[in-house]
Amino acid sequence: MFASQAASQSVRTTRLCAMKCDDEKPKQQTKRKKPSALLSSDEEDGIRAATPPPTKKKAETKKIAAANGKDKPKATPTPTKAKPASRKAKKDDDYEEESEASGSESEDDEEEDVKPTKKSATKTKTKEAVKRPKKRPKLESDEEEVGSPSNLKARAAEVADPPKPKFDWAAKAARLAARPVASGSKAVPEPKTMDCLMGLTFVFTGELSSFSRDEAIDIAKRYGGRVTLQPSSKTSYVILGDDAGPAKLKAIEKNNLKTLNEDQFLNLIATRVGPSGKGGKVDEKLAAKMKKEQRAIEEGAKELEQRERDQAKAAKKAQTSGSAPKAKPVDASTQLWTQRYAPQTLKEICGNKSQVEKLQQWLHDWPNSLKAGFKKPGKNGMNVFRAILITGPPGIGKTTSAHLVAKLEGYTPIELNASDARSKKLVESSTNIMNQSLDGWMGGGDATNAAGIKITEKSCLIMDEVDGMSAGDRGGIGALNALIRKTRIPIICIANDRTAQKMKPLQGSTFSLTFKRPEAATIRSRIMSIAFREKLKVPANVVDQLINSAQSDIRQVLNMLSTWKLSSDSMDFDEGKTLAKLNEKHTIMTPYNVISKVFGPYTFSPTSKETLSDKMELYFHDHAFIPLFVQENYLRALPNRLKNLDGPPKVLKHLELMDKAASSISDSDLIDSMIHGPEQHWSLMPLHSVSSFVYPASLLYGFMPQYSKEPGTAISFPQWLGQNSKGQKLSRQLSETQIRMRLKVSGDKAEIRQSYLPALFPHIVKPLMDDGVSAVEEVIDYMDEYYLNKEDWDTIVELGVGDKKDDLVLKKIAPTTKTALTRKYNSTEHPVPFHKAVDLGKIPKKLTGGPAPDLEEAFEVSHAIDWGS
Repeated sequence: MFASQAASQSVRTTRLCAMKCDDEKPKQQTKRKKPSALLSSDEEDGIRAATPPPTKKKAETKKIAAANGKDKPKATPTPTKAKPASRKAKKDDDYEEESEASGSESEDDEEEDVKPTKKSATKTKTKEAVKRPKKRPKLESDEEEVGSPSNLKARAAEVADPPKPKFDWAAKAARLAARPVASGSKAVPEPKTMDCLMGLTFVFTGELSSFSRDEAIDIAKRYGGRVTLQPSSKTSYVILGDDAGPAKLKAIEKNNLKTLNEDQFLNLIATRVGPSGKGGKVDEKLAAKMKKEQRAIEEGAKELEQRERDQAKAAKKAQTSGSAPKAKPVDASTQLWTQRYAPQTLKEICGNKSQVEKLQQWLHDWPNSLKAGFKKPGKNGMNVFRAILITGPPGIGKTTSAHLVAKLEGYTPIELNASDARSKKLVESSTNIMNQSLDGWMGGGDATNAAGIKITEKSCLIMDEVDGMSAGDRGGIGALNALIRKTRIPIICIANDRTAQKMKPLQGSTFSLTFKRPEAATIRSRIMSIAFREKLKVPANVVDQLINSAQSDIRQVLNMLSTWKLSSDSMDFDEGKTLAKLNEKHTIMTPYNVISKVFGPYTFSPTSKETLSDKMELYFHDHAFIPLFVQENYLRALPNRLKNLDGPPKVLKHLELMDKAASSISDSDLIDSMIHGPEQHWSLMPLHSVSSFVYPASLLYGFMPQYSKEPGTAISFPQWLGQNSKGQKLSRQLSETQIRMRLKVSGDKAEIRQSYLPALFPHIVKPLMDDGVSAVEEVIDYMDEYYLNKEDWDTIVELGVGDKKDDLVLKKIAPTTKTALTRKYNSTEHPVPFHKAVDLGKIPKKLTGGPAPDLEEAFEVSHAIDWGS
C-alpha cells in the first residue's frame, strides 16, 4: 500500500515538474536536473500516452549543438554526486540507478519531458543481454572533454542509441498474469481440408488463453484428430497451456514428444492438408488402416443386406409350404432399426466379448452341473451357481446377449420383464422347479407359462430389469431367490445396478457378470455399416460424437440416426453436435467426481462456457452428500488465484479465500435449517446450492487431487457423519445415566456431564487403574450408591477427554481387572431405580432400601412397588 502511494506521489511530482518546465522555458537560462521517478507499469503507460517523447533527430541536434558550445550555459553547475539506489528499489526495478545517474547529466536537456526508463516487452533477448557501462556523474573537469572533437562522434552515437536498461522479467510476468484471459478472442482458421488433422493424436494439458478445454478438444475432433487423456509414444502433439500438469510434462520429456502452443495449433489447422486434399500426405500405416476400416464397413453392409434377403426367402417359403399361418410379409423398411439390425450372431455383438463367452460356457455346462449337484466349479468357477446376474448400464446389449446365447445353446428363452406382473404368486406359478406349469394343462393344451410360451425340456428363464421390481411386484425378489436355490432350469437375471438394496438377496445365490460400456471404436464400425446400408453419409468423428453423448447406448444411437434419415441423407459435424446435445444422456456422478470437477481448473476458468445453472446442476447429483464433501475438502484445494503470489502475500490471500468460503458454508447451514426445519422451505434449495457448493468452489478452484499417495491431500469422505453418529450415541447413553442418577442428584444432562462425571471418575475408574482387582468391590459399591450399571461405567470412560480419554484410560487398566469387574458385577444383585416395560412379568431384582422419593417421573411403571428392605 505504501509503495503504491509513493509511486502515485512520484507521478504527480513528475507531471507538475514537467508542466512547470514548459511554462518557464523562455525565461530560464540555467539548466535544471531532470526529475526521475519510479513508475508502475500502468502509470508508465498513461504517462507515455500523455507525453510522447521528442523525436530522435531533434534530441540529437540539441546534444550536438551543446557539445560544440553554441548554447553554453551561463552558470556553471555545481558538481553533483550520484545517489546510490536503495537496495529495495534495486531489487524491484533494476533500472532506477541508471535513471538517477542519467538525471545528474540532464543539464543540457531542458525541453525533454519525463521518459519512462523501462524497455518494451517486444525487445528481443539478444538486445536485452547487451550491458552498457553506467555513466559516471558529470564533473567540472569534464566540461572541455564534452565539447572536444574527439568525443563528438561517440557522443552523437550515444544520443542516437541511448543505454538500454536491464529488463525486469518479474514485473513483466506480473503484468501478463494480471491481464484477463481473452476468451474467444482468437478465431479458428479456415482449414484447407475438413480432415486436415486426420491421423494425428493430440493431448491437451493446461489452460489455453482463448479456448476452454472442451472447445479445444471439439476443434481437434472436428477436423479428424484423435484426442487422448495421457501422452504416450503414439501421441503426435501435446498442446501446452498455462499451468500444465507435472505428470504430463514428465511424460513429454520421457517420450520426447512434440509440443504446440495455442497459436501453433491453430496454424497447424490452417496449413496442413488432409488425405482428401491435393498433395495431402498420409502415413502408410494410416492409409492401410483406413482402407481396412472402409472394407469392413462395406462387408458389414453386404452381410446385413444378404441377411434380409435370406429372411424374406425363408418367410416366403414357409407361407407357400403351409407350415406357417398366412400373414402379410413384414416389410424390413418399416421396422425400427433396433429390431431390423439386432444382432443375430455373436460376431455382431459390440463389446463385452469375454462376458458373453462366459455366459455361453455356463449354459453349455448346465446339464453336467445339474447332474453333479453344482459342486464342480468348472473353468471360471461359475458352475456352482444355478443362476447368473448380468449387470451394467442400459443399452449395451445385456438382454440381447442373453437371448442370443440361449438360442445358440438350444434353450427356449422365457422372459419376464418390468411390463409383466412379477409378484411372488405369479413367479411361482409361471414356472416351477420341474420345468412345467399348470396353466397350459388346465387349458387342455401343451404346458406353457403365464406368457403363453411353450415350456420344453430345455427352457431358460430370463428375468429382465430385476432391480425395477416395484410395490406391485411385492415379494417377487424373495420368491425369485427361493426359486434360484431349487431350480432345475438355468435362470439369467438382468439388472442395471447390482448394489441396489433390493438386490441383496440375489448376491449370494447368483454369479455376478458385469457388462461395461463398449468404447466408441468398438461400436463405430457397426453403426457405420448400418449407415452405409441405409445410404446415410455420416463421418466417423460424427458417429463417435453420437456414441459418446448416448453413453455407448447402441439403441439410442440407432434411433437418432433413423429419425435423422427421415429428413436428410447426410450429417456434418455441427448437425451431429446439435443432435447429440438434444439426445444427450445424463449420468449420475459420484460425489468424488463432482468435487474433483468443480474444484478443478476448468469449471470456473475464464474460458469456461458453463453457466451458473450448469454448476448448480452438479449439486443436485447428490444434494445431501455434496455439501458435506465440500465442507470436508475445501481446505485441501490449491487455489488458482494464488499462482502469481509468493511469500506472505500468498498466505494472506489464501487465508482470505478460506475465510470467505467458510462464511458461505456457515450461511448455507442456516439455509439448510430452514429447508429441513419445521416449515420446510424447499424453494431455498437453489440458494443452498450456491452458498454451500458453487461460491466456495469459485473462490478456491484450481486443483483438487481425487487420488493421491500423500496423506491429507486426496478427497476424503466426510468425517462429520461418523462424528455425528458417535455424538448421538453418547448423548443417548448420557441421558440414560442421568435418569438413573436422578434419585441422588438433581442436575440436568449438561450438568451431569460437566460436573458430576468428572467428580465420579476418581472413585469408580481411578482405583481400577491404580489398585487393580483389589478395588473392584469398592468401585461396585460406589456405582450402586448412584444406581449406575456396567453400561454407565463404559459411558463415563468413553466421555473422558484430555488425559482421561478412553484410549489412555483403558490402556492403564489390566485386562484381568476388566474381567473381574464384569464377572463381579454380573454375579451380584444391584439396586435399580425403576423397572422398564420389558421387565414386567419377570421376577424383580432386589431394590434399594429406604423410603421412595417424591419424584413420580423417576418411575416408568404405574403400579405400586414394594420398597421393603
